[in-house]
Amino acid sequence: MNKIAVAGAGVGGMACAYYLAQNGYDVTVYEAKTPEDIAYPWHDDIALEAFEAIGLGMPPENVYYPKRNWTFVPPLSSVHIYADLPKPTDISISRRGFWRWVYDKAVEAGVRFVFAEPVSLWIEAERVMGLEVNGEKVEYALVVDNCGVDSPLRAALPASCGIQRETRPEDVFAAYRAFFNHTKGVKVEDHETNRVYLLHEGGKGISWCLAIPGQPQVDVLIGRLGALDRDTLEELLAKLRRDNPAIGDTLREGGKICRIPVRHPLWVMVADGYAALGDSAFMTIPLLGSGLAASMTAGRILAETVAEHQSVSKEALWHYEVRYYQALGAEHCGVDVMKRWLLTADPADVRWLFESGVMTNDNINEGAAGKNIHLSFKELLEKAAKGYKRLGLLLRLSGLLSDCNRAVKVARSIPKAYNAAAIEAWIAKLDKIFR
Repeated sequence: MNKIAVAGAGVGGMACAYYLAQNGYDVTVYEAKTPEDIAYPWHDDIALEAFEAIGLGMPPENVYYPKRNWTFVPPLSSVHIYADLPKPTDISISRRGFWRWVYDKAVEAGVRFVFAEPVSLWIEAERVMGLEVNGEKVEYALVVDNCGVDSPLRAALPASCGIQRETRPEDVFAAYRAFFNHTKGVKVEDHETNRVYLLHEGGKGISWCLAIPGQPQVDVLIGRLGALDRDTLEELLAKLRRDNPAIGDTLREGGKICRIPVRHPLWVMVADGYAALGDSAFMTIPLLGSGLAASMTAGRILAETVAEHQSVSKEALWHYEVRYYQALGAEHCGVDVMKRWLLTADPADVRWLFESGVMTNDNINEGAAGKNIHLSFKELLEKAAKGYKRLGLLLRLSGLLSDCNRAVKVARSIPKAYNAAAIEAWIAKLDKIFR
């Protein structure tokens, strides 16, 4: 079982390939794109603590800068909520620079890369045997599916695997990401450089404008649950420009609409000879869609699991899923419950929660970092005092937080060993929460 294939050259898959090669496995990474087209041309946030979990050390300083504080703009409100981040905290890292750094490490470890080569699953008797590459069947003991949110490999799995094959509209953000010139002469205050709009213009999604001092361009994101049509995009972009005059008229980079997973991880992500990783397994922070830390942490866990058990059966690979849920996945289930409420709540209720101070700076930071919101009895009493005029809403918020905590608790109760009946019962409990 020495030969392993990774389909998709995202950083999570490359991290997995790196650790597998370090453990003596023969690893080939297949990527449908060319190296020049891989990785988005933008920066994403990643926690400093994630690099310890990933185990690759810190990347070179020229590919990142310290993350700045966020300013949240609630719906229907002109009041801005400033989230002061603890120090030290996350960094904002260049996706392409980071990708190149991980790629170089993987090559040094002996990983082979095949670019501009789409692949498909080779399945016999409902078992993954390897990949079909350029019309030829190539046997691999394990196929690591790192092909993204709409993975054709996951979609081709037999139903008997019990893995969700199709992506549902509510699973993704359609996200427009673009970089415009910074309008000459327009100064942005330090506390307003990273501005995020919740339920922007009443829609199910977020928008942001990042205008970093010293940077020649302004980073714009407009995200909507499920789909984003061109007319809505143009309308929202115009409104962002009116509120953020730093956004110039010249598009410098980006400008495409991408699909980003914004939900809990797959309930089942392994089968005999197959493991989903990264966006293919919906490994992102549900509120923001950021998945660098999650996918790379999962990549290391998967490689360690294979090396430890010396098997690629679903029984052995299940330990990878268990470890991922204990590390990050369970917390993301709780955040997903919060996200679903936020996207369907009355915008006036969301505005009041922020403007009244019921939702605090610490609460915002927890959710944005992919952590469940925890409140002590004292904190609940304090919120009740602030919300005595809106007790009905406060009671709904209390019930919501209870559901978030229950989702985390149930997710963490994932069966420790592969047992089909136990897994089915576990999934039923989770489905009940999310229904």
